[in-house]
Amino acid sequence: MSVIEGSTKEFGNTTILLHSLGSSCYRIEWYSRMTGASTSLARLTQGKYVVIRKWAQVKNMADVSSEFSSRNSALIHFLNNVDIVKSHDDWISAAKQHCLNLFVENEGLKPVTKASFPKPRLQGAIGKEVVVKSKLGEREIAQGLLLQLVGNQAEIQLTNSKKKYFSNQVYIR
Repeated sequence: MSVIEGSTKEFGNTTILLHSLGSSCYRIEWYSRMTGASTSLARLTQGKYVVIRKWAQVKNMADVSSEFSSRNSALIHFLNNVDIVKSHDDWISAAKQHCLNLFVENEGLKPVTKASFPKPRLQGAIGKEVVVKSKLGEREIAQGLLLQLVGNQAEIQLTNSKKKYFSNQVYIR
């Protein structure tokens, strides 16, 4: 079996890179020149995937990672957590389509036709200060930095811990 060939493609201020990790393992990286941050989806072994968020060095923050056994869950998590700051919707859509095509090709799946890429409400706020309000929205219960979106929840870096809240309770500061 041959080694996966790497590639690089640009979409405005976003660069999509495919890194070879051997003959069946790979890493798709979404790098934003606007923020200096990157989000990667890596296939480590058959049935083991990891999505990693690397912050820009100036943020001085620890990487955020999530492991998956389902390739579909890993892909959705990756696409929901890529950096879209100051990017045109057309660039974002084209870059997500390119990532999907790389994923499908390297997973040996049939091509996907008519893909849609919904934009999660807080995706543009990843890495920014947010506030968390009570379920009825009448009072602020926490504030911190939005680390990642996990399904219908948002993982927030509080002063000394990380905590997940329902996304509909989280607002940009």
